[in-house]
Amino acid sequence: MKIAVCGKGGSGKSTISGALARHLARQGHKVVALDCDPNPNLGISLGVPRESVESMSPILNALIDSGHTHKDPKIEAEVLLDRYGVDAPEGIRLVATGKIERPSNACLCCGSHNTTRQFFGELPADDRVVLADLEAGLNDLIWAKPGPDDVVLAVTEGSAKSVEIARRACRLAEELGVKRIIGISNRTVNDVDAKRIGEELGVEMFTVPEDRAVEDADHLGVAAMDADPTSPAMVAIGELAQQITR
Repeated sequence: MKIAVCGKGGSGKSTISGALARHLARQGHKVVALDCDPNPNLGISLGVPRESVESMSPILNALIDSGHTHKDPKIEAEVLLDRYGVDAPEGIRLVATGKIERPSNACLCCGSHNTTRQFFGELPADDRVVLADLEAGLNDLIWAKPGPDDVVLAVTEGSAKSVEIARRACRLAEELGVKRIIGISNRTVNDVDAKRIGEELGVEMFTVPEDRAVEDADHLGVAAMDADPTSPAMVAIGELAQQITR
């Protein structure tokens, strides 16, 4: 199974991606987590120590540093995952595809998006879950190019701008042929908000409640799953993991 998580910046994509990956791993799934954001935070949400996250080698820069050019044969995603990925809790393998560290004569922007597409497109997912925490907005969803057998999670909180980005993501996923699109109403305060967001998105919906424990974990720079796995949001995301794989 492949899961692409998208939405507006600040909607809670990384928190949901990290907790979802942890729950899926606890269910017995082998999980590969792709941090596709130029400013990667998924590692923290997974519970990877900050120093390990900071030391991760972004794929594109690592290849450039090694002397690899676009004229050289493309290295398989599985090889890159083994070479540049880091271990996260629950046996999850984490890799950064979107981070850009320094200038280059190459087109780093296209290169990072291409790396995301390569990993999301090439990594076999018959016996594991490949979960991509995409860059904020819609461009990375186009680059990742999920298909009919994949799952797209459109994450939004209650603001009109966030809901509109999620609505566009749902329509784009439909155009790409994705059959399983789930809207995530995150930081939901009441049923009225959840109903309004569901009507706007027009897809299968799931609600994650407002949870102070998640905010506290963010302030401390730790994974919400490690701070309080029994908090309302973490329990809800565990139910989301079951809903996705049911």
